[in-house]
Amino acid sequence: MASSVFLVIYLSLGALFLQQIAQAFYNVFFSPLRKIPGPWYASITGIPKLYNAIIRRKQSRWSHDMHKKYGQYVRVAPDEVLIDDVVAFREVHRMGTHFLKTKIYKFLNPTPPGQPPYGLFQETDPVRHSNVRRMVSRGFSLGYLRTNWEGTVHERVKAVVEGMKKEAVSNHGEVDIYKWWPLMAGDVISTLMFGECPHAVEQGLDDELIAGYKLNDAGNGFAYSFPYIYHILKWLPIPSLKRAWAGNPVLIERGKRAVENSREVSQKANIFATVLAEAERDDPTLSDFEIALNAGVLVFAGTDTTATSLTYLVWAVLSNPSLMQDLENEVAQLQPPYTDEKLESLPVLNAVIKETLRLYGAAPAPLPRYVPREGAVLGGYYFPAGTTVATQAWTLHRNPKVFENPEVFDHKRWLGGLASREEVKASWAPYGAGSRICIGMHLADMELRMATAAFFREFRGAKLAASTTPESMEVDNTFLIEPHGHACRVVLPTK
Repeated sequence: MASSVFLVIYLSLGALFLQQIAQAFYNVFFSPLRKIPGPWYASITGIPKLYNAIIRRKQSRWSHDMHKKYGQYVRVAPDEVLIDDVVAFREVHRMGTHFLKTKIYKFLNPTPPGQPPYGLFQETDPVRHSNVRRMVSRGFSLGYLRTNWEGTVHERVKAVVEGMKKEAVSNHGEVDIYKWWPLMAGDVISTLMFGECPHAVEQGLDDELIAGYKLNDAGNGFAYSFPYIYHILKWLPIPSLKRAWAGNPVLIERGKRAVENSREVSQKANIFATVLAEAERDDPTLSDFEIALNAGVLVFAGTDTTATSLTYLVWAVLSNPSLMQDLENEVAQLQPPYTDEKLESLPVLNAVIKETLRLYGAAPAPLPRYVPREGAVLGGYYFPAGTTVATQAWTLHRNPKVFENPEVFDHKRWLGGLASREEVKASWAPYGAGSRICIGMHLADMELRMATAAFFREFRGAKLAASTTPESMEVDNTFLIEPHGHACRVVLPTK
């Protein structure tokens, strides 16, 4: 009996081995993707891609280097191709596209790895996504934000400036802005989503929801990248692993209050109150859990993204004394109380923000999509159904045919009408594109304008600390970007 069991195991392993050999043989010699340029190993394995994304944390830079070496279309795995082609970019991400998000997005959810229900960002079903987005977007229009939430943003910006001042006084003028900006952005988006401000700025500590999200994100990312290892390790009684793959329990408790506050007409009203109040009779409704889930998803999406862009913006400006003086002079002319609409008219301020989003947009990594069931022809290549194709803002924004000296931070390029050029509009994607474009981009822009104006009004003459170097600010990223040194220390005037 035992020998029969072992025989079955051996035969099964042998069959699996032969199947893998046959698949590799097909990928190398018969796959339609074999005609696409790329490194020699790409037809056999995608491990180098994972290594550069997860271990080296250079996903966007590595993908960009692949394009520079092999061209606009690069095969980086047996069934995955990177694309740097504006025409293909528009086709893949256009409204109504049949190129749907891949399953990796389901692992970026606050639930346990790959488990539904999914938030707005993670939902891959286009009909469900469209319904939820239509409802939630009512609270994110620029006009609505300015009417109802501009005061909240102003108040949180003022609070973070005061927090920086206090730390500077007690620390010889030195503060880490990479610590402070997430506290501000987290306070803003939490207030909008939950109707309650966690006052992370005043405490000087990450809100527990954000801290829990970082653990959740790391655990789910591992589960997606190494599924076989995950399915073994998840059974081990190791508390740290259990926590990493348990989803975000803080979200559930906080979400209950988001649901309660969404139904109140009070100081605790949140964006979901608008969603529910303005829902038409025949609209689909959001369940209580979906409100809680999407509130948590949007808090995460609206915190590190805005904060990281602000960090790189301040670093880039302080690295250029002439630009710093121009920006300081411009915002010094503001007569308080000034509005976001007024800030939108300042040329230097907005040029700096544009250039920051070009070079240091928080999410510049490849955006993977599945080729639809009918297959597709892109750039003269045929892509069979189910192939993963991915474009990335990092490369689109560094096209030397569109942006002269693309690796140089030069805000002046935006002062001469560059944004109105068709080739720029076609490839501009700091917030994504098409029906999946970031729902919170107007809020992010508002925070960038207000925080930048406040910082350079209040801290005229700030400078980079000795520990903040080009090497420490080198971009690391898997999906979002962050400074290699995990800090950006600046010296603020204290008198």
